[in-house]
Amino acid sequence: MKAILRAILNSKQLNPSLDTSEIFPSLEDELGSCRQLLKGRVLNAGAGNRDLSACVDGELTNQDIPQGLHNSNIHISSPLHLIPREDGYFDVIFCNAVLEHVENPDVVVEEFSRVCRAGGLLYLAVPFLQPEHKDPTDFQRYTADGLAALVESHGFAVEKVEPLHNIYTTLSWIITTWLSQDQRPRNLILKWMLYPALRYLCRHSKEQVFAAASAYRLIARRKPSIQ
Repeated sequence: MKAILRAILNSKQLNPSLDTSEIFPSLEDELGSCRQLLKGRVLNAGAGNRDLSACVDGELTNQDIPQGLHNSNIHISSPLHLIPREDGYFDVIFCNAVLEHVENPDVVVEEFSRVCRAGGLLYLAVPFLQPEHKDPTDFQRYTADGLAALVESHGFAVEKVEPLHNIYTTLSWIITTWLSQDQRPRNLILKWMLYPALRYLCRHSKEQVFAAASAYRLIARRKPSIQ
């Protein structure tokens, strides 16, 4: 009887899943109107396997560490705190869902400041209410104020900080992490009850809750250097 029940619980047809692709929007949809900011020399810092080329009006440079090279089109193989380009080389620094994985965020943002021209743009998206996700490590989360303070201390002027994704994206990742930890019948029943609604709401709801954001997006400009 236990073997039969275990087989039922492990059946993909009877054990619902909620995939990342169903929880999060595409990169292009997530960028929205921010897409028009990605002009000139753009650094995709910690590119991974994200293809930003269709969103950039200019020259795209993909950077990642050697052990994180999932993207075959990587131009710079280096850690984020050692970018082999001269001062002020880039017009835009794009860093999406990466900073939580670095042990030294202050040093990384200082390097972003160095390679960004005066008046250049920093696009930074960092998790707030997301479960731990190691790639290969996971070190920190940021509130909106904490994220703004971080970049301001390294020569950037913040233009805006806003929540990314809707409230159901926040809830979905937390709920799927909870319900996937074991195969108890209670968890299976809750998946049947919750996943269809969450799947729909992640795709169609516009409702955001600033204090319960899945992640925050920060847009800032590099201040002129003081001589």
